[in-house]
Amino acid sequence: MKILIVSDSHGDVSALRAMVEREAPDRVFHLGDVLRDARRLSAAFPEAPLDVVAGNCDGWDGGEGEAEELLVEAGGARFFLTHGHRYHVKLGLGPVVREAQEKGADVVCFGHTHKALCRLWTGGTWVVNPGSAGGVHAPATYAVAEVEDGEVSVQIKEL
Repeated sequence: MKILIVSDSHGDVSALRAMVEREAPDRVFHLGDVLRDARRLSAAFPEAPLDVVAGNCDGWDGGEGEAEELLVEAGGARFFLTHGHRYHVKLGLGPVVREAQEKGADVVCFGHTHKALCRLWTGGTWVVNPGSAGGVHAPATYAVAEVEDGEVSVQIKEL
């Protein structure tokens, strides 16, 4: 199973479309900021199921009522999805990783910082920030997770 992981599109639906067209994912995770973009992407690519969580900029965008966290099973692996602002990820990753590990997640996916990150944490948890799909204050980046029989590999890619 191939999963496209994006965050912080901030209005750049064309970048999201290009990422889906390039990767042809089985599933898409949008980690917030801006959910309107995720809805447009889902309408354009209904064959790729979309999981979304609200970010700090989504209250004004019709994102009220969306979950701020999800625990999702895909391909035999568990993914903890959050935007990250509630865990203060700009100050450090310890709190968000601990929460993911307490929930039994194999992978924690967050955004908010606009800085791409992909690493295997102590204890075997993948920590993934796809960066900014909209290229805000950084190149447009995204992550691709490949899951087979519960085994996960993740990489960051630039658009």
